[in-house]
Amino acid sequence: MKKSNSISSKSKNDLKLTDTEQSSILDTLHDGVTAYEISQERRISLASLYRYLDQNPKFKDQFLKAQERGIKTLVEKMCVIFNTETTGLDNNELLFVRERKDWLKWIAPRLSSLFVEKTKQEVKQDTTLRVTWEDTPDLIDVNAENISDKDKSASTPPKD
Repeated sequence: MKKSNSISSKSKNDLKLTDTEQSSILDTLHDGVTAYEISQERRISLASLYRYLDQNPKFKDQFLKAQERGIKTLVEKMCVIFNTETTGLDNNELLFVRERKDWLKWIAPRLSSLFVEKTKQEVKQDTTLRVTWEDTPDLIDVNAENISDKDKSASTPPKD
């Protein structure tokens, strides 16, 4: 009978990257290349790359920042395309450029706070003003009808 391999066994091919390789990956990400493309180019699985990132939090932070800058790079590349004459494009190429633009417009705010559209913030507030009076014995009633003669003489200025 064959003994089955344990699923939880440690992989023999744990990914190890030198500082030079890490720097190269970050540079590639800045250029707008995806993590998937990097893993394909380096012939490693995407899961191995993500596992490596989880094991190296400092590099993971750098990796995420580089990905955010990469999306900015992609947007800048699209701006270059839109700023040039596109008269030489056939309909299929033009359609592809439009689809890519729409996709970048959708994905950019999700990956970078730089591209978040400004939204009008509605603040719900109660605009009702309520005034209430309490009967307090310390307060003086200033109605003319209720002022006694003694109080009237005190409030009238003396005659010359």
